[in-house]
Amino acid sequence: MSKFPFADLHVHSFFSDGTFSPQEILKIAENCGVGLLAVADHDTFEGSLKLCGISDKSEVECVPAAEITCFENGHQVHVLCYRPDLTNADFTAFVAEGRKKLDMMSVRLIDKMERSGIGVSIEEFDEFEYDRSGGGWKALHYFIKKRLIDTLFDGFPLYDIYGCGYETAGFPSVKTAIEKIHSANGIAVIAHPGVSIQTEDKKLFLAELRQFLAYGADGVECFYPEHSEEITGLCERLCDEKGLLKTCGSDCHGLFNSHPLGVPRKEISSLRLEGIIHKTDKM
Repeated sequence: MSKFPFADLHVHSFFSDGTFSPQEILKIAENCGVGLLAVADHDTFEGSLKLCGISDKSEVECVPAAEITCFENGHQVHVLCYRPDLTNADFTAFVAEGRKKLDMMSVRLIDKMERSGIGVSIEEFDEFEYDRSGGGWKALHYFIKKRLIDTLFDGFPLYDIYGCGYETAGFPSVKTAIEKIHSANGIAVIAHPGVSIQTEDKKLFLAELRQFLAYGADGVECFYPEHSEEITGLCERLCDEKGLLKTCGSDCHGLFNSHPLGVPRKEISSLRLEGIIHKTDKM
């Protein structure tokens, strides 16, 4: 057996809201036996391309990826994109627009807070610099500097308080995201449905997941740290029924969350990864 038998196709670097650099992520993956790895930052391929660029001499196969933010059925949904053609100008513009919408949530929040008399300003925020290895978003670090919050997580409720949450940002539908990914010959996988689809009713869960798959999704992130055994089983059976990909991701953000890289411990050979994995001698 290879000394790198495991897969982790969902890791975040400090190019979005993680705390680790691509170099650190690759080293951790090597140390914990991950042989198939993807940095899938929020609405950007920057961290992923950095990872792929430094992995030539590694035994780890690194996959170009990003996590596309969507909004549907009244809540946030993420679609993982693997191996797209990044020379496709329409697709890269679509991803860049998603990143702009994500960043504009903070700009709109600070603008509203400034107009409300809170001691913040757009001009000051634009000039503000922070250590990306701290994880999270730029605005959260700015709020800590302004002593408005004590921890990064304390800042998240502000977006809803001031009406600047995901529901107002204009993110694309899941269907649109999948169509855009396919237009660039990429692979579209529904990320952590057990987290995105927030219902205890398993019939409703399956109905919404089936809806996403009917849009043309290529697979599901079945194995995820916060999935129960029941949710994992439902996802697996649905993928088996439809012949879809079954992936695994830790959603590791470094020190910004409690998800260790490489967990769940799923061997590459136990997943269905056609088109994501490139079969090589080292695998």
